[in-house]
Amino acid sequence: MGWKENKAIRDLEYSKKNRKRIPFDVQISEYEHLKQVVKDTPVITYVKQALNAYSGEEIFKIKK
Repeated sequence: MGWKENKAIRDLEYSKKNRKRIPFDVQISEYEHLKQVVKDTPVITYVKQALNAYSGEEIFKIKK
């Protein structure tokens, strides 16, 4: 197995061990509206910023 395949396996194992996915389904129309609102900001970044603001804590570290 080559280096790239090993890295892919290591990355997958790291993600399984250290991350938890949060399913967040929205209607396509809601998503399209959100994309218009956030403009150049990635949607996930906007959602994380909104969650930080709502909680009053910096739960998510946002790279700028």
